[in-house]
This record gives sequence, C-alpha cells and structure tokens, in this order.
Amino acid sequence: MALERVLSPIAIGGVEVKNRVVRTAHGTSMGYGDLSDDLIAYHVARAKGGVGLTILEAASVHWSGPMTLHAWDDAIIPRYAKLMAQAAPLGMRVFAQINHMGLYGGAPWQRPWSASEAPVPMSAMRAHAMTRPEIGEVTEAFAKAAARARAGGIDGVEVHCAHDFLLQQFISPTHNRRQDEYGGSFENRMRFYLEVLRAVRNAVGDGFVVGTRVGPHNFPGGLNVDEHVEIVDRLLREELIDYLNVSHGSSLNSHKIIAAMHEPTGYEIPFSERVTARTRLPTIVTGRFTALADADALIGDGKADLVGMTRAHIADPDLVRKTQAGRAEEVRPCIGCNQGCVGGLNRGRVGCAVNVAAGQELRLSEALIEPAPQPQRIVVAGGGPAGMEAARVATLRGHQVTLLEAAGSLGGTLQAARLAPKHAAIGEIADWLAGEMSRRGVDVRLSSPASASGIAALRPDAVIVAVGASRLPSGLPPGMESGQALTAAELLAGGQNELPGSAVVFDDVGGYEAIGAAEFLLERGASVTFVTPLAGFAPEMMGIGVGVPALERLQGTGRFKLLTQARIGSVAAGRAVVASDAGWPDLEVDAETLVLAMARRPDPALIEGLNRLDCPVALVGDAAGPGFLPTAIATGHEAARSL
Repeated sequence: MALERVLSPIAIGGVEVKNRVVRTAHGTSMGYGDLSDDLIAYHVARAKGGVGLTILEAASVHWSGPMTLHAWDDAIIPRYAKLMAQAAPLGMRVFAQINHMGLYGGAPWQRPWSASEAPVPMSAMRAHAMTRPEIGEVTEAFAKAAARARAGGIDGVEVHCAHDFLLQQFISPTHNRRQDEYGGSFENRMRFYLEVLRAVRNAVGDGFVVGTRVGPHNFPGGLNVDEHVEIVDRLLREELIDYLNVSHGSSLNSHKIIAAMHEPTGYEIPFSERVTARTRLPTIVTGRFTALADADALIGDGKADLVGMTRAHIADPDLVRKTQAGRAEEVRPCIGCNQGCVGGLNRGRVGCAVNVAAGQELRLSEALIEPAPQPQRIVVAGGGPAGMEAARVATLRGHQVTLLEAAGSLGGTLQAARLAPKHAAIGEIADWLAGEMSRRGVDVRLSSPASASGIAALRPDAVIVAVGASRLPSGLPPGMESGQALTAAELLAGGQNELPGSAVVFDDVGGYEAIGAAEFLLERGASVTFVTPLAGFAPEMMGIGVGVPALERLQGTGRFKLLTQARIGSVAAGRAVVASDAGWPDLEVDAETLVLAMARRPDPALIEGLNRLDCPVALVGDAAGPGFLPTAIATGHEAARSL
C-alpha cells in the first residue's frame, strides 16, 4: 500500500514535517516541573519509530494553573534542549503545548482562576474571577512560556484553547458572566484569547511556528460546532497562527476527548470537519485512528492535513517504521481499552495495556532485551494474553518455547470478550499475539490441556503457568453455583440469540466483563438487574472514558436497573433475592438468567502439581491472582524477561 498522502511531507509555517503522523498533546505524569529523563525517552522512542510531529503534553504557563510541566520556570529550557538534542537528529519535529486550566486546576488550597466567580466542578469552592491585572499577568505568562520553548530549541508552540480550560472559559457565555471589556458580547469574550495569541506571536517572532488547539464540546450549553465556526473565523482574520488543531469534548464530558473502543475510527470527524473547512492552513484532527491506511484515506478526502495517532503510538512506537517496511501486520494494535493510558494516569503515570514498555522505556524497552546466556526449553501453559506475551518475550531472549493451550484456538477469555457489544477491538490484541506466535516460531499445541505429567515429559528448563482462572469462589449462596449460573464468558461464548425476558448480572469486579454481559443481554431483549457490592457502577471503568458512556447506553434501553452496595442472597425458580449492604430491605427480582462477573481462582490441584515440577515455575495472569488485561500482559512479559 503506497500511503502516499500520510507519508508525504508538509510545511507548517517555516517547519517541514516529514510525514502527516502526529502524536497530539497528552498527559503522562512523568516527572514534575520539567521533562524528566523518562519522559524524554518516551518521546525519543516514538521519534525512532518514524513519527513526523509530536506535540508535548500541556505545560502550565502560570503558578495559578499548575500542571505536570511548568512552562513558567526557566528550568524547563535545558530540558527542552535535551529532548531536542535526541529527537531532532531522528527527524521528528516537536511542538510545545502551553495552557492554563482555569476552573479545573487551581494551586493547592487556593481558589482556581477563571473568567467569573463560578462553581468549581466536584468541589465546594467557587472560582476566583480574574482581575484585569491578572488577565495581563497570565497573557504575559503565555508569551514567556512560548519564548522558553523557542529558547529550548522546540520547533513550535501550540496555545491550548480546548477542553473547557481557561481560554475557552472566557469565550463561553456559560462560564463568562463578566460585565467589563472581557465579557458580554462575542467580541469581548474572544478578547483574552486573541490578546494571548498576539502576545505569543510578538514573543517568538514571525519565523516561529504558532498554532492553537480548539474543540467543540458537544453538550447543551457548551461551545459547540456552530460556536467554533465563529471562533475560528474570528481567529483566522487575525492571521496569528500557522496551523489549527481540532479536538472534541471537554472536561465535563471527557470520555469524548479520549474515547474508548465503543467509538469507531474517526468518531470526531463529523464535528471537526466543519471547523477545519474554514481554513487553508494545515489542520490536525484526531479520533481513535490506529492505522496509517485510515489516516491516509482521511487526508485524501480533504478532511485534514495531519492525523493524530497518539494512543496508537503508545501501543506501538514503531507503527510508522513497521508500516513503511511493509510489515503492518506486526504493528501491536491499540485496542482502545484506556486501562493502561488513561487508567495509568489515574494510578500515577501513563502506561499501556498491551505494551508493557510504554512510559518505562529506560527500563523495559524491547531494545534492551538481550539474548539469554544459555537458551533454554521453556513451556508456557495457557494461550491467553499472559501466556502468549510470555512466549513472545521468551523467544526474544532466544529460548525454545512450547505453548500448550487446552482450547482449540488461542486468545483465552478475550475470544469471548470480543463478542460483547462495543468490545470487538479487545480481541485484536489476541490476534496480534497469535500472529507473533507464528512469526516467532513458538511451538503452539492447541487442544492440549496442561498437566504436570505432560509438561514434565517435555523436559523443560522452566515453566510459565498462564492457565487463567475459571473456578468460582466457594461458599456462594444457593443458586449461584457453577452450572446454575453462567459466567460472563460462558454467556458471551454460548451463542444465544434469544434469552429469557429477565436477567441478573452480579459484578464484584467492576470492569469490562460485567458491562459486556449486561449489554449483550439487553441487545437480545432481556431486562437486566445489575447487582454489585461495590459503591458504584463499574468503578474500575470510571474516569477512563468507559464507564460513563456504558452506563448511558445501558440506562438508555429503559430495561436496566442498577443496585449498588448489594449482594445476591439466594436464587430459585427464576427469582433472586437481593440483600443490601447499605441497610435497605431485601428485594426480590426476576432472574431467569443469572450471570456472574466475579473474581475467580485457578484449579488448585493443577497449580499444586505444576509447582512440584523439577524446574523453576512462574505463575502469571489470573493464575497468579485476579486482575485485568494490563496485569495479565505485564506479568507474562516480566516473567519471560527474567528467565
């Protein structure tokens, strides 16, 4: 495939970018204040992989709106320079994004600054309405932050006016209720933004790239597409920018900014194309693009000039290089689960469910994997994601690997999970890992259940046990035993097209599994009562762009009831008794089908037998303990790496 458009160069201002592939600004939480060595290595890995342009994560311009990077401090200049010394020779251009979060990011214990004294979301505070001197102070701070980027050798700067942050708060009549020259009319509400862009341009000069990120919110009362047409028209008349970056969503509907696998490729384009059509300047768009072919087609359709492929490059930093070499099938796919990237941020720093090295390149880059001093015979028991990742990494070390899988195909529970509505992409990592088994020469033996005697006969030097966990907890209430209730995987793999009219889904895990089961049941006409002892719906999926839209879809059917802090007391004759942990009286609900999404355990007899083998044995994935996909792949990877 030629991919002539996406791989062609483009000029942005006075800077030539070697291709149209962009990594847009995204948080990483690596380091505090400036660019840490980890953050530099993270970006350099993508430069080596062939990315044309990277836009660094937003750096705060002023102490009143702190973020991970501090563009208000001269200390960032030598860190910019260190990054550019490594990235520039590799041909990747780098822009710095500068921002003030306004309402969403005040200094500790201080009222956040904004256009007006508005309520702060998720807080009892009210924002501080910026005075005219403070507006001037922040305007100057944007200019100085841009100058620092230029002093550090960065190729350009992007002023962030999207996602409902400070500059958008001034433009928004919802946030801005001022009565002075910065409020009221559209012209007045645009004043701060335009003053910032003028100050930035004056600080860096005409020869330096200046762009901006804008983005329709697409919720009632927000700055939506029609408002953004007007914003961009006014912006372009000023002739202050060299490119336009169009995003989507806001801090109030953040699942639209970084949508998970439930959204299709290009989900933002119906909104962004009306905005990008306003200008002949180079335009950047995003929307869960994971393959160069899709980006190439979008550019060919004239809907953008450059395409953001940010999460795709978290999953595989070598996406461009592999595709250019005709090895697109080797690109590790981003499955849009958001558990590693967004979920990683919630836990402290960015990661990736399918790429263990993401954010840890200095420690876990595959370039650091060295051949084992003595190749060994390794047996991997189990062909799910943990087992296949272990087998893949063991071959990278030069070991001879045999993989035993009890089922007739590889993939483990992912093969069932991909059958749930909106979850098909999760199976793509199973397909990729299965392809790696072939490409890496792993001896895969399907329909071969693991046993201690069978593995011993293979005379392994080490064994990695990835048999998963299928046994329900002991001591379940009557009617919830295996055989009377279905696991979510059994439901999804069973192929039922029609189901009884009522179902109960019991979830004590809080992840994808119960969501998929509930949506599967609803699509087939059942009414669903979702029972969980947890404090809320799917808490592991909240805050990563999955839980909120899933709950919206489920509740939108009119056949979904949610009972939190509750347990199933018993099940009999198509009815279930639901007992409350919060003190409300027991309820009896219809339950012709009962589906369990519970933390399970492996076969203890099998594990005990394997542990008695006369060689080192490592347990990974659910065989080691209940967990989610990122944990399964990470434990498989690190076990094989340590052999």
